[in-house]
Amino acid sequence: MHHPCISPWIVKARSPGDLDRASREQLRRCDVVALALPHEPATQWTAALVELGAARILDLSDARRRDPEVHYGLPELFGAPPADARFVANPGCYPTATLLSLRPLIERELIHPRHIAVLGTSGASGAGKGVAEHLHFCNLTGNSFPYKVGEHRHIPEIEHHLGGGATINFVTQLLPIVRGMLVTSFVEPRVGPEQLREALVDHYAAHPWVSVLEQPGQGLGLGHVVGSHQALIAVGPAARSDLVPVLASIDNLMRGAASLALHNLNLWLGLEPGLGLPPPLADSPSGTPRTFASLVRPPLLPPSDHV
Repeated sequence: MHHPCISPWIVKARSPGDLDRASREQLRRCDVVALALPHEPATQWTAALVELGAARILDLSDARRRDPEVHYGLPELFGAPPADARFVANPGCYPTATLLSLRPLIERELIHPRHIAVLGTSGASGAGKGVAEHLHFCNLTGNSFPYKVGEHRHIPEIEHHLGGGATINFVTQLLPIVRGMLVTSFVEPRVGPEQLREALVDHYAAHPWVSVLEQPGQGLGLGHVVGSHQALIAVGPAARSDLVPVLASIDNLMRGAASLALHNLNLWLGLEPGLGLPPPLADSPSGTPRTFASLVRPPLLPPSDHV
C-alpha cells in the first residue's frame, strides 16, 4: 500500500462468526472497512459490520450497487461520496468503462437510450481467481470467445446507472491476456459524431483521469492503461448504418476495481483525490503502447568476441 494516510489492517477471520473480541473492536475503530468479496459474503459481512457499529463500509462487490440508499462510487459521474455516508458501492469493471463513455451522452439526450449494443472484451483476470477449464493457459492462449451472452450480471447495473430508461444488448468476450478491458458501444446518435465527442470532452474537462482521444486507434491500446487509473474514450468519426461506435479502455483491476476504490476512499475522507494513485496521463496516448515485455526485458549485452 503506497498511501501516506492509510494504515491497512487485514481481517484474518473467514466469516463474521469467526471474529474474536479484539478483531471486533479493531473493526469498530477503523475509519473505513473495505470489502473485496463476492456478493453473498459481502452481504453477510455488511450486516455484521453494521451491528458492530463500523463507521464506513466500502463494498467492492455487486451486492448494493443498485441500492438507492447507497452512494455509487464513480466520481466523474456521481460526485464524491458524501462525508456522512455510511456505505459506498464500488462499481464493476464493465459498468465503469460503459458508463464513463455513455452516460454523459444520455444525460444530454444526444443518443437514443434504447438503441445501444455493447461489446465488452476483457482479460482473464476479470473472471476472478477461481479455477475453470476455459481459463487454463492451454485453452485460452491464442483463443478468444464470447461468454455469458445476454445474461451477464453487470447488465442490470449498467442499465440502472445509465439512466434515461436505457436498455442495452450486452455481449462479453474473453481475450487471451491477463488484464485490460476494451468496451465498444454502438449507439444511434441524435447529432453528429463530432458533437458526441465534444460533449465528452466538455464533461471530462475537469477530470484528469479520463482522456477523450481525437479518434479511435492505437491510442486506446490496453498497454496504455494497464497499471494506471486512466480511462481512455474515443468516438468513431463517421456513422455507418445509423450507428456510431463509442469506445473506452481501462485496466479492469485498477480503474475497474482497486484504484477506483482508493479514489473513492480519498474523496470520502476529504483527502487529496490522487493520494496513492498513479498520476494522470500528461498527454493523450497514441501509437503502439509499451508492453509488459518491453518494460521487463533485460538490456541487450554488449557485443563480445567470445562465444
